[in-house]
Amino acid sequence: MDERPDMLVDGGRLLGQAIRVVLALVLAFLSAAFFLAFGFLRMIEPGADPVAVGMTVGWSLVGASIIGGFAFIPSLVAIAISETFALRGMVYHILAGGLVGAGTWTLAETGSPDVAQGLPAGTLVVLAAGFVAGFVYWLLAGRQAGCWRVARKGDPGSAG
Repeated sequence: MDERPDMLVDGGRLLGQAIRVVLALVLAFLSAAFFLAFGFLRMIEPGADPVAVGMTVGWSLVGASIIGGFAFIPSLVAIAISETFALRGMVYHILAGGLVGAGTWTLAETGSPDVAQGLPAGTLVVLAAGFVAGFVYWLLAGRQAGCWRVARKGDPGSAG
């Protein structure tokens, strides 16, 4: 089961990390959707109409559910890799978010007739939204990836 026999799983830490992962993933999807909605609608200004601001927030909520639907499985794969190998670096999470965003966008748009000459339109914007989502995920859960693994007592590297 575990390729490193010198490590054990702490159930309390695993549960805490699982809760952080779920909340961070939801907030990452929301942040990517808000980034896209703000970029498309550009309605949030100091003197903006409250209805326009509400529309931007509403589009963000709808967008988050769509983004979550498309990016859920690829995100879980990236999270599983991060947790398994305790990859806590910001760069990994930002790149993983960008790859998930651009990859799902490209796969969704491959049947479009305007894709004959390279990447689909909007790929760079979706890549940036993925970077934002990856950063938010790292900030909330990715910095503690693999924290549920603890060294056995009595091992030279253990604290106890």
